[in-house]
Amino acid sequence: MLNSKSFSSVVHELENNDEEFVTTIDRVISFAVNIIRNTEELREEIRDYNDLYQILLTDINFNFWLKVSNGSIIYKKGINRSATFRVTYAKDIFIKILKRDIAGTDAYMKGQIKVDGNLSDGLRFIKIFRLFIKYIENIM
Repeated sequence: MLNSKSFSSVVHELENNDEEFVTTIDRVISFAVNIIRNTEELREEIRDYNDLYQILLTDINFNFWLKVSNGSIIYKKGINRSATFRVTYAKDIFIKILKRDIAGTDAYMKGQIKVDGNLSDGLRFIKIFRLFIKYIENIM
């Protein structure tokens, strides 16, 4: 199992290879979603959610969405125009957040992230993103 320092090292290794970065992040997200689906404690964390989050990494054309509803979660690559909350990143900012070099809220306040949606959706997105990072670090 990797600790958060090791997770940062893995992310660091992917910084200069967009194709490998996309493939690896796709696998990691898929794995984390499966962990959430199969862990009652984690499903409880998202029991009251009914949101569709669109994540866009514009400079490498990697887009995905998460549908979180009643304790279930779906992950798909691509664009979902029905998203209730959208977050747009550049790859370097996304990596800095994953490595915990910058907090997502700080990046947003500095104008490095574009957000489209309401505050309550944003707060739930932050919670689910932190949940992902926490369990990705624990499972790697």
